[in-house]
Amino acid sequence: MIKSTLQLKVLASLMLAFAGNAFADTYTNVPSGANTGSPFAYFGNAANPSGDSPKVGEVFSLISNSTLSSFSFYALGNITSSLQLNVAQWNPDTNAKNQATNLVGFSLLTTAGSAVETFNSTGGFTTISFNNLGLNLNSNTKYIAYLTSNDPTVTGIQLSRTQTTADITGFGIGSAYLSTVPGTGWQLPFNGNGFLSLQYTATTVAPVPEPESYAMLLVGLGLIGAASKRRKSKQS
Repeated sequence: MIKSTLQLKVLASLMLAFAGNAFADTYTNVPSGANTGSPFAYFGNAANPSGDSPKVGEVFSLISNSTLSSFSFYALGNITSSLQLNVAQWNPDTNAKNQATNLVGFSLLTTAGSAVETFNSTGGFTTISFNNLGLNLNSNTKYIAYLTSNDPTVTGIQLSRTQTTADITGFGIGSAYLSTVPGTGWQLPFNGNGFLSLQYTATTVAPVPEPESYAMLLVGLGLIGAASKRRKSKQS
């Protein structure tokens, strides 16, 4: 009986070590729900000088290694467009306030399908959601999640932003957009009190276990099974 209890404890420890923090973490800068009071900018593929930006997104970082599971932005009105989410590393050396040119690294993720768009008629906004991303990200590294569209007719979409002086989630750093003026690169808007952030909701989970973790779990289960088999042999 004692051995059986010990084996159960060992099995439970192995399962906990294997699973890690399996709970999902949700980050959002609109905890009470999106609002449409502060539109950010026109997003789309219209030619200059319309003001449309072909790439608009949110710069963020994580305090621990995590897997980005989903990411959502909010647009004013009822939109139906072909949009993709991209995630790239944000150059940490170009994060100065109102800096004229910022650099973005190569894309780590570009979604194959379009977003899931859900219109909220009461709030007057559309949630633009990308799910099942499964992108492993490192801690203390700045990234940018940004929208693009391969459809040249997509234009005039307004993304909603916050006016808070600081992002209370500790996740978002600020909104950024690719300037429509050639040669000026990415812009990181600054309002004197802090970076302006797009309204967003993101979900992260613990990283997918490495193959070594699976091997450890299997070895542990095998040892428990062997011990149980020996015990039964002795009893018979």
